[in-house]
Amino acid sequence: MQNQTKNFFAKLGRGTLSLGAMCFLMGSLASAAKQVRVVTTIPDLADLAREIGGEHVDVRCLSKGTENLHSVHVRPSMLIAMSKADLFLEMGLSMEAAWLPGLLLKARNSKIQPGALGFQNCSAGWQTIGVPEDLSRKDGDVHPEGNPHFNLDPLGGPHLALRVHEALVRVDKGHAEVYGKNLSLWQKRLTQKQKAWTVIAERIKGQKIAVYHSEYDYLARRLGLQVVASIESKPGVPPGPGDIAKVVQTMREQKVTVILTAAWSNNRQVADIAKKAGAQVVELPNQVGGAAWAKTWLDLMDGVHERLDAAFPAKQQ
Repeated sequence: MQNQTKNFFAKLGRGTLSLGAMCFLMGSLASAAKQVRVVTTIPDLADLAREIGGEHVDVRCLSKGTENLHSVHVRPSMLIAMSKADLFLEMGLSMEAAWLPGLLLKARNSKIQPGALGFQNCSAGWQTIGVPEDLSRKDGDVHPEGNPHFNLDPLGGPHLALRVHEALVRVDKGHAEVYGKNLSLWQKRLTQKQKAWTVIAERIKGQKIAVYHSEYDYLARRLGLQVVASIESKPGVPPGPGDIAKVVQTMREQKVTVILTAAWSNNRQVADIAKKAGAQVVELPNQVGGAAWAKTWLDLMDGVHERLDAAFPAKQQ
């Protein structure tokens, strides 16, 4: 393509290029420069698409980093982006079930419908936890296939990166080699960071925590933290006075000193529980962009580990 470009401008300068040849070469150059238009449901997938796709992708994300991923505010701009997309990346496991199906239908883009080459469920192949035995609504907002918040698992990012790479190669085979190299570079950076994460995990292993929502379950399991209490008595159901009293009592009895919460759920109720139980509130992003420092998935994991490490100073002595 570089030789084509040089010959094109050389002939253009001599005035020897026919109109037909000019149109053909201009079309070839435009096609070569075309980016894969990628739309993702969460910022974590957008980050990985940019890392692996590089200059060959144009990435748009539907949600913001501080939102509750189960109830994202739908905006007209989402439909516009989805109608033009070549590739659509979702987390899956019903994480986006409350707001995404209608958008996919209204986008009227056959390339990104479930089953099409341009649709990727990034949870494919992931081993879930928290699969409910009963799907009754009386148990709150249950997810039939299990907990969908595996983007916060230190091993979740590598899994998502593989699914993103797989999807990019599928819709753009011409740049498969580039995508493979970019993935390898990202994996090398990951390997270096995992060394520090492992040290911190060993240091805080066994510590007890309370959470607002089940979004930290994978993270806690991977780091060896014990989730002793959940402020939501049922997923997606705000706690009542009785629920709060039980959480406070449990935290006191179990000597829990840390409550984990995301930006969307860091409210007065959480602060009140922390005060009554003698605990501190540690706000951790539940996705990329959930804090100013969480610009990428690797940044997110760095910050999450550092903040958890700082939350248990006694363990370090």
